Amino acid sequence: MNALPYPLEFVHKYNLFKWLGFAIEEDDLASIARIYGVPLSELEPIERRLQETVSRLAERLADELPPRPAPAPATLLALGDSLTSDRQSWVKILRRYWAADPNRQILDSAVSGDTASHVLNRLHRTVLRHRFERAVLLLGTNDCRRMDEPDGLTNLSLEEYQRDLRYLTDRLMRHGAALVLVTLPPVDNVRLKQFFPETNSTYDAARLEATNDFLRGLAAERGAQLADLAAAVKTAGEDVLEEDGIHLNATGQYLLAKLVAELTG
Repeated sequence: MNALPYPLEFVHKYNLFKWLGFAIEEDDLASIARIYGVPLSELEPIERRLQETVSRLAERLADELPPRPAPAPATLLALGDSLTSDRQSWVKILRRYWAADPNRQILDSAVSGDTASHVLNRLHRTVLRHRFERAVLLLGTNDCRRMDEPDGLTNLSLEEYQRDLRYLTDRLMRHGAALVLVTLPPVDNVRLKQFFPETNSTYDAARLEATNDFLRGLAAERGAQLADLAAAVKTAGEDVLEEDGIHLNATGQYLLAKLVAELTG
């Protein structure tokens, strides 16, 4: 009997061992396989497929936007949820893209399922103990999740989210980081229901748009850079979502990687 809540490829792709609180390196496949209760031989081909996609996207990015060496240490902190804690995410693409530059490092401090309040709760333990020159925040999709549709509570109200994001950006700036705020991609609730038939949750388009309007205003207010992923998705006119309707597919992750590279490279 399979004890995993979702297919192994989904569980592995979004690093659910981090959500469970295990402090294990992402390349320690043997330990990850033990946590999931599967043979390593089942995990390895999934990992190879994901890495092949990352390599292909990094090569494409280098062709379209040749990487420039950083003249000084330029460590980037990636903060967010499963849109970032994804084994073929924009973080993985940029790590491969900048692999030849010793001054460019990326710290992945994203955890699947996180809301803004989750990040604040672990801010000192997992974020501020590191040194970094820039922070990229893609955070808010889980905050918009509405339980017991159509009029149930969201994980965080818009006001609570705004309060937490203001505090978080202020604290990161006091830490010395230049900020990049990322707007949220759309969610396809039809696909979501098909992939997670047990769910009674939904993501309201108006709340997502209100969050994005706030992020655009906060970036201007704080003098932060804005990676307007939501606008880029509309302009691209391509399907950027996985089968589950909420996570970014390879097209979406590439789009975000290119936005961040253009702003920080």
